[in-house]
Amino acid sequence: MRCTFVRSSVLTVLVAFVLATEPSAQPLSAQPTSSLTGGSRANIDVLHYEFRIDFPSRSTLDTILFAATTTAYRTSAVAALSLDLVASMHVDSAYVNGMRSTFSRPGDSVKVALPTGSMDTIRVAIFYRGVPTDGLIVRRDTTGTWTAFGDNFPDRARQWLATVDHPSDKALVDWIVRAPASHRVIANGELVEESLEPGVTTAPIVRTHWRTIRPIYTAVMVIGVAPFAVLELGDTACGLAQRAGCVRQSVWTSPGRRAVVPGNFARAGDIVTLFSSLVGPFPYEKLAHVASSTRYGGMENAGAIFYAEDLFKPGSPTEALIAHETAHQWFGDAVTERAWPHVWLSEGFATYFAALWTEHAHGESAFRQDLSNMRAKVLKSPITTVKPVIDEELRDVARVLNTNVYEKAGFTLHMLRREIGDSAFFRGIRTYYAAHRHSNALTADLQRAFEKTAGRSLEWFFAQWLRRPGMADLNATWYWDSARNRVVVSMEQGNQFAPYKLSLAVDVVDRRGVTKRVRLAVPATLTSAMTIPLTAAPRSLVFDADVSLLGTIRSSRSQLPLVK
Repeated sequence: MRCTFVRSSVLTVLVAFVLATEPSAQPLSAQPTSSLTGGSRANIDVLHYEFRIDFPSRSTLDTILFAATTTAYRTSAVAALSLDLVASMHVDSAYVNGMRSTFSRPGDSVKVALPTGSMDTIRVAIFYRGVPTDGLIVRRDTTGTWTAFGDNFPDRARQWLATVDHPSDKALVDWIVRAPASHRVIANGELVEESLEPGVTTAPIVRTHWRTIRPIYTAVMVIGVAPFAVLELGDTACGLAQRAGCVRQSVWTSPGRRAVVPGNFARAGDIVTLFSSLVGPFPYEKLAHVASSTRYGGMENAGAIFYAEDLFKPGSPTEALIAHETAHQWFGDAVTERAWPHVWLSEGFATYFAALWTEHAHGESAFRQDLSNMRAKVLKSPITTVKPVIDEELRDVARVLNTNVYEKAGFTLHMLRREIGDSAFFRGIRTYYAAHRHSNALTADLQRAFEKTAGRSLEWFFAQWLRRPGMADLNATWYWDSARNRVVVSMEQGNQFAPYKLSLAVDVVDRRGVTKRVRLAVPATLTSAMTIPLTAAPRSLVFDADVSLLGTIRSSRSQLPLVK
C-alpha cells in the first residue's frame, strides 16, 4: 500500500497555522511546569496526521493494513521521532520525507531516525498491520457482520494509531479508509470522497476520505465502519457555526435500530443553538451522532459523537447525555486541557452545561434537581475527601475520570456563577473559549478569564474548591433580635475540613408566607456571626435555598441570644 505525502503548499499553511496558534500568555505561577502523566515531544510540534486504513473484504478481519504519516515541525535538532504504537502492531517499514529510514521498537512505541536539521518540517510515514485488541474496537453486530469503531480515550489511540498520544499536541487529520461496499465510514471532519474503487469486479471496495479543518487531539480522532443507516437531521443552529452557514447534523445507527431515531436527537439542533449562544460558534465541520462500540455511555469525538449502541432504544440516549457530549465539542475538543490533571476543564464543563440545557429546556425546578443529584454524588464519593479536583499526583490516566472531575467540578462552576453573577460568569466563559479555541489550556487560564470579567481576584475560590480535597460542613443557628429588628445567624464550620469562604443563599419567610432571598457572605473561619435586617420576626429561614452549596448544612432556631 502506498502513502501519499502532503504537498508542500499544504505544509506551508500548516506551519503558518502552528505559529499562529502558539499560546499568547504565560501560565500563572500556580500552573505546574510538567505532569506525571507525560506530555508532547520536546522540540516537535505535530501539525497533521494522515491515516490510510485498508479493511479486507473478507467476512473475518484477520489483518488490517495501516499507513500513518505524521507531518511535524521541528523547532530544534532532534535525532529521532518517537510515536506511540503498541508492540502488538507489526511495523513493516518507515520513511522520512519519502526516503526509507531506520526504526526501532522500544516498548509500545516506534522510534524513527531523522536526518540532521532543525526549524524544518518533517514527514514520517509508518507502514504497519495487525488487528487491534483495543482502541479500534472490532466486533460483530447482531446480524453477524463485523464492525470497527475507534474508542481512544484517554490514551488508547496508540492501540492502533501511530501518534503522539497526548492532548497537548493537537493536529489536523485526514482519514482515507478502504472498506467493503456493504459498510460506510464515519469520521471526524468533512466528507471529501466516498467512491467505488475502479476495476474491482468482486467484493466491491469503497474509498472514503474525511478531512478536518480544525486541529484535534488523539483521544477524539476516530472512525466508525459498519453497515450504517443514516438519518439526516438537516441544517441546525444556522448562523451559529464557526464556518459560514449552519451545523449539519445526522444520526448513524445500525439498520435494526433505525426506528428509534430521531427520539431525543430531535432536540440536537436546539442544544447546539443554546451552547453556541452561551459560548461561541460551533467549532467543527458537522456533528454526527453515532451508535457505536465504546466503553463509555458517550464519547465526545470531535464532530462525531459515539454513543454505546445499547442506548439506542425508546427514550434514549437521553437529552442529558446528548447535551453533555455536545458540550464537549467546545470544552475538551476545541479547548483541550494541556495536562491530564486538568481534565475537569472538559468533564466539569460538560456536566454543568448539561444542567444548563435542563435549566433552559425544562425550567428552574428541574435545574435544581440536577444540581441536587450532582451534589449527592459528590457527598457519597470517597474520593471527595482524599483528592482535589486538580490532582497533580495523578500518574495513571486510566484513573483520570471520577466524581471530582465530573460532578464536583460541575457544581464548582455553578458556585462560581453564583459568586460573580451571570453576566461576569458567561462573559468569562466566552473570553476563555475565544482565547484558547483549537488550542490547549490549564486551569489558571480559566481563572485569568474569570478574574478579568469579575474585576477581582478569584485565587481563593479556585484554591479552596479545586486544589484541595473536601467540602463544606456547616452548622447554622439563628435567633430573632427584636431590640434591633434583625436576625442573627451564628455559623460554625471546620469539623471535617478547613473552613470555606462561601456565598450562601438564605430564604427568609415572613408571617404571611412571603419569601425574601438574601445572600450571606460566610468567612473562612471556624465561627462567624452575620445579621439580616428585617421589619418583623420571620416565620422561618431556609439555608442554601438555591442549591449552591457544595456540602452540608444543619440549621436550628434559638429562642435566646446565642452565647459564645
